[in-house]
Amino acid sequence: MTQSGYAALTPSGFGALWNEGTQADPGTVRELALESGVAVVKDQAFTEEEFRAFVSGLGDKVSYDDDDDSVGYGFTDILHLDGTREEGKVITGRGGLPLHTDGVLLGTQVDLIVLYAAEARVQQDGATLVCDQITAWRELPDHLREVLDRGHLEYMATERGYFTNVPEGWYRIPTFRDYGRVTSLNLALPFQADEALASWNVRVPDVPAEESEQFFADLRAHLLSDRYLHEHRWSEGDLVVIDNQRTLHGRRGLADSASRKLLRGQVTLAKVEGAPGALSSGSAVQETPAR
Repeated sequence: MTQSGYAALTPSGFGALWNEGTQADPGTVRELALESGVAVVKDQAFTEEEFRAFVSGLGDKVSYDDDDDSVGYGFTDILHLDGTREEGKVITGRGGLPLHTDGVLLGTQVDLIVLYAAEARVQQDGATLVCDQITAWRELPDHLREVLDRGHLEYMATERGYFTNVPEGWYRIPTFRDYGRVTSLNLALPFQADEALASWNVRVPDVPAEESEQFFADLRAHLLSDRYLHEHRWSEGDLVVIDNQRTLHGRRGLADSASRKLLRGQVTLAKVEGAPGALSSGSAVQETPAR
């Protein structure tokens, strides 16, 4: 149980399920998400404009102006994760996404991720994965911790239709971040070889490819342990609010017969001067935060 008395979602005591059958208010859901890491609220009903207003009630909405070309696909504040079959689209497509931090490739602060199922015709596939990364990091095996403690990994954005204004080629991103509330892991795992499309690549710099691949395989296995992982299988009307500073999240792919239309909003709670962003290739590595 959480401090608020809601049922936890993982053996590590992470997450909270609100299943009271009432329309949730933003303030209560925000506090529940910040306390527990992820709040799952059942049986909600929003139009897109009502969802937009709910997101605004959680904090400062992350939006992209029409003339801001840092993120593609033509959205400003609400992204439609509609499982499109349109060729080349990964973020909004039907395939899986590995565990990641929102904002990691862009170097932007995102505190809360807000997902709402406007439609969900799925069985066991299409689940959203949320990892209790703070506990997983605390219990990280030494051989994995040593790699992250070097201070950065190298990324390449391959879905250029979405990541329109990040560096081309490999660039460095710090492995930790702290926007004034909690120090946490700042990373995105690589797509696996059996996934046809990838939105990004990531590697451990200055080591052989086989060593980098083994590191990520071991890290993936640790983070996807049942102890840390909530696997949310969607029903229409589900609302999921994720604390992006305390979690990693991803998704399972959709089967051909399944469909799912999610609305996604992002919120910041406070901006802190000097917060970490992406490092350009060749930049000095930021000092690893004390833990």
